[in-house]
Amino acid sequence: MSPLDYIVIAVYVAGVTLVGLAASRRKQSSVSEYFLGNRRVPWLAASASMIATGISAKSLIGLPGLSYTKDLTYLQMYLVLPLAALIAATLFLPFYSRIKITSAYEYLGRRFGRGVQSYASLIFQIETALILGTVIAAPSLVMSEATGISYNAAVAILLAATLLYTSIGGMRAVIWTDVVQFFVFAAVPAGLLLYTVSTAEGGLPALIETAAAHDKLRAFNFSFDFTAEITFWAALVSMLFWHTGNQSVNQVLIQRYMSTPSQRDSRRTILLSSVGILGLWILFLLVGILLYSHNTMYPGSVPPDTPPDRVFTAFVMSVMPTGLKGAFIAAAFAAGMSTLSSMLNSMGTVTLVDLWQLHFSDGASERVWIRRARLLTLLWGVFSFVSALFVLRFGTVITAGIALGSIITGALLGMFLIGIFIKRAGAAAALTGSILGMASVVAVMAVSEISWSWYCGIGTVMTFLTGYVSSLFVPVSICSDDLCYEVLRGSGATKQQA
Repeated sequence: MSPLDYIVIAVYVAGVTLVGLAASRRKQSSVSEYFLGNRRVPWLAASASMIATGISAKSLIGLPGLSYTKDLTYLQMYLVLPLAALIAATLFLPFYSRIKITSAYEYLGRRFGRGVQSYASLIFQIETALILGTVIAAPSLVMSEATGISYNAAVAILLAATLLYTSIGGMRAVIWTDVVQFFVFAAVPAGLLLYTVSTAEGGLPALIETAAAHDKLRAFNFSFDFTAEITFWAALVSMLFWHTGNQSVNQVLIQRYMSTPSQRDSRRTILLSSVGILGLWILFLLVGILLYSHNTMYPGSVPPDTPPDRVFTAFVMSVMPTGLKGAFIAAAFAAGMSTLSSMLNSMGTVTLVDLWQLHFSDGASERVWIRRARLLTLLWGVFSFVSALFVLRFGTVITAGIALGSIITGALLGMFLIGIFIKRAGAAAALTGSILGMASVVAVMAVSEISWSWYCGIGTVMTFLTGYVSSLFVPVSICSDDLCYEVLRGSGATKQQA
């Protein structure tokens, strides 16, 4: 890389850090302000933050590599996202708005008791701690590949830069840095794509023709083979559960839209961000297809047998001119830092709200609790460094994240569905369902060749069904105060947040 590329990277890192610190100038007076921006974040900014959180560097780096090495069939698993967002906005959001949650798992606490709230929060933290590694791995791989520094050093640089503004500024810093980072990692891949098209003889038509000749434009697989990595049916069923879980019971995204002033704003945030995320996912997959065509027409830009996670980086470093290489690394860092900051902030939130304050409150002042929240954010940052050192043993950064997360996402979504739809269910049903749901996924992973794309659907269905059966033997009818769907429909709970 040239000095200009390093200048571009340095300007980005310094600029986004300054934005985060500037957003932190106003002192937080309460834990709610630190974690939710006092519920005054504009919905458009919250939407940009949700998109930035949903599009991590593993998407920016991993998706082009997947479509480059295979085809567009991976697009299937993302097409259901707007439907999942609609389910989240229609079914789950009214409950959260009604009880003004800070942590999503406060709903389970109201429905089943404090023990279930802490249990759900804890398994969410375990899931997120595992996925944190994939979030850090992707941009760190890019920096290591481009600059020659070690992967571990790249991980440390990314983590230190992100923790600086995240721990100090809380939600306000996270949101406004996400806005900046959204524009960076959306514009740079689009610019790189335009450059690729403009430098190919025959332009876009020639690239598409080459892709079609090599069967790279196949987008749907209607096979009923459960061992196939991704099929239309797995996407329609199981990946719908996956996306619904992320939109509805995942604190990282919930914390974004619950920071807006009203339920109407939250709904707008959920729906707009889903369209934005889907659009960027489509862009990244198309980038991989066109990179394949370009490399076929002009061999050598991507060495043979390049791992999928390194395809995009290899192409950029080989083909792109000075300045664009640095912009690409900045985009990878933007995608990584935006998701990482949101995840660390959310991890600090649930650890504080669902564990520390819930069980070990000592009557400390709000200022003390804010200091503790910053400490928890820093501690989770240290833990994520360890996770990043091991995560790549589980596959590519895309498939590793989904496979690891599906074990717990399905169980969490199932627990919320038990609470919403099974009025007779108590804490025993929720806990039994989640444990057996997770066990079922682990068993499937151990004894079968069923694809990872089915894991979340299996976990959700098994959690719900075993929870229902358990409720028949130990029924506890505690569903009141607008905590179940039938009650909610006639309760007027869909009014806007105060």
